[in-house]
Amino acid sequence: MGLIFLLLILTLIIPVSASSQELYSYYLLSRELQVLSATKERLPLSEVPRYTRVITRDQIDRWGVRNLFDLLDRLPEFYYWRSYFGLNAVGAFGLRQSYFSEKIQVLVDGMPISDPSNGSSFSVDDIFSLSNVKQVEIIYGPMTSLYGFNASLAVINLVTYSPDEKSLNIDSSVSTGHDSYTSFMKSFKGKGFSGLISLNYSEERAPHRSYTDLLGVSAPYSSFKKSTVYYVKLKHSSGFYFKSYGVNRDDHFPLTLTYLITDGNTYADRKGFVNRLGFSRDFGNYRLDLFAKYNYFYLERGYNLCPFNHTFCSNLPPLKGVEPRAVEKRYVKNPGVGIMVSKDFGSYGKLFVGAEYDESDLYKTELRANFLPSSVNLKDLSKLVIYGKERKLPEKEGLLSPHLRATFSPYFQYLLRLNNYTLLINGRWNRTNDVGNYFSYSLSLLRKINRWNLKLNAGRAVRIPSFEEMYIKNNPILEGNPDLKGEKADSIMPSFEYKGDTFSISGMGFIYWFKDFIYKEPVSPLTYKWNNADSTVKIRGAVVSFKKLFFNNYELELSGERVFGVHGLTGEYFDFPKKKLTAGLSYMGNNMSASVFMVAYSRASSQIPGYGKIDLNLSWNFSENQKVFLSIDNLLNKKIYYESRVPGVERTLWLEWRYSY
Repeated sequence: MGLIFLLLILTLIIPVSASSQELYSYYLLSRELQVLSATKERLPLSEVPRYTRVITRDQIDRWGVRNLFDLLDRLPEFYYWRSYFGLNAVGAFGLRQSYFSEKIQVLVDGMPISDPSNGSSFSVDDIFSLSNVKQVEIIYGPMTSLYGFNASLAVINLVTYSPDEKSLNIDSSVSTGHDSYTSFMKSFKGKGFSGLISLNYSEERAPHRSYTDLLGVSAPYSSFKKSTVYYVKLKHSSGFYFKSYGVNRDDHFPLTLTYLITDGNTYADRKGFVNRLGFSRDFGNYRLDLFAKYNYFYLERGYNLCPFNHTFCSNLPPLKGVEPRAVEKRYVKNPGVGIMVSKDFGSYGKLFVGAEYDESDLYKTELRANFLPSSVNLKDLSKLVIYGKERKLPEKEGLLSPHLRATFSPYFQYLLRLNNYTLLINGRWNRTNDVGNYFSYSLSLLRKINRWNLKLNAGRAVRIPSFEEMYIKNNPILEGNPDLKGEKADSIMPSFEYKGDTFSISGMGFIYWFKDFIYKEPVSPLTYKWNNADSTVKIRGAVVSFKKLFFNNYELELSGERVFGVHGLTGEYFDFPKKKLTAGLSYMGNNMSASVFMVAYSRASSQIPGYGKIDLNLSWNFSENQKVFLSIDNLLNKKIYYESRVPGVERTLWLEWRYSY
């Protein structure tokens, strides 16, 4: 029914006489597209031995997606949702994860963007605007052997433009939900010198549907998030390069830690600065890569346990007219160095050998509060100690204490490319001072048969527990566990791909075995503690994607994922839709494009219903340098709800203008 609706809409909005455009082929495109993140070396997409998706700029524009989460929502193997705070989160392969989404890592031009204290890229940037992105590379499977801890399910690389590809890009979009995105990018070239500077500013306020909290109070669910992001990359012909990615986030949440509607006093201000200075150059058959990094992260978070906009809280005797509030601050610095040397042995393959040293230093924490955290007892609030006035609490009453994690990790990669075969072997040993030593590896094999690619990827990924999981204290809802072990994820992923001129099909099966799975174990009706699962957690499923180009102007896309089973553990990590279907129909003309896209999720749990939505996107080229987009998200205004009845996107109209050359 949804697909029929897609066809009907496109029939109404697209001219009967289609404009002609240059013929292109899926097969030729797979040979022309270059992928960097699969091996840290540029390879044609058709030569990558791992199951890989590349989303081009044309596809990003046709879909009308503005940020990374919108994009992942279009892909069947990912599950996009919002936490009750309103933070964006994503899971994959039947595993929902926490809102930190720590099993998926994001790179920008090959540089990891993650906070080492929690292992998450999405706690640094909760949007990842795609305004200045040329293509998105997604590599599936165990990748910690190449990129270090926490890349268990996938690595996503955002590839920006080079100065040869685009000189200027200005982009601005607004919505009826009072969201907006504005971006500016300028590249430059000089004598032996080139670079790019990019600035993005965004505000998000939607959705606005009603929400009812645990005490029965209802109000519009409207968070407020604003984010400023800069990115600078510089390159000199001598081989020196510099990259810097900075984020300044200001989030105000509609709910408190206790799931009560607040008047806006629950907030989080985050700053993250990721910097890398390196040298990369070829010396005959050798290549040398050196880098030094210094990253910095700051968090200020305001907690409101029982807001006075609730009669229950304002009349509670222990509070005595004072809201129990606290403000926490954390400071993390993350220096590191690395070296990689590669040697090309011709027909005998290419060997990469490297080592990295990294320090995650939570060097300062502070908690100011008007109550004593260790006195909080949700069963007996009469014991709550209220000072009445905010004060700086001693370290023993803090939520986290300073900690240093040092990691040394030598690694290797062997790549052998023959006529119809490609073999890729990766291995990495990680030695840490607080969670032990771990070895991760992966084996990838590609077999070509005409235009068919048969692939097999297997290996082990490792995720180490974050500082919050190990060391959080004085929290009545969640307790840390300093004895946590690293989480091991063994997997097997067979896949196939066929790229014809007008037809493309791909599929992947996956089986994951998690040992020492990190989860929240209930220790009382109201309190959880981080722990390692005693039993092995097993997940298995499959993904299939199909594309068909016809009349050289129309493209039909169908994709689906089916999770066949999850065994060994139950709980929120697996409240994940077992089925997902995506379908799209696009028209591509010389001066106009249009697409209708449908996403449908099955029920995730008894508390999280399934849903389907249809999005519409139109674009016009008004001149050689100007383009206008008109998009409607959730065209039929279907009601979408996540865990704890957090509402999803409403029907929203977007208008976007872009100028580039």
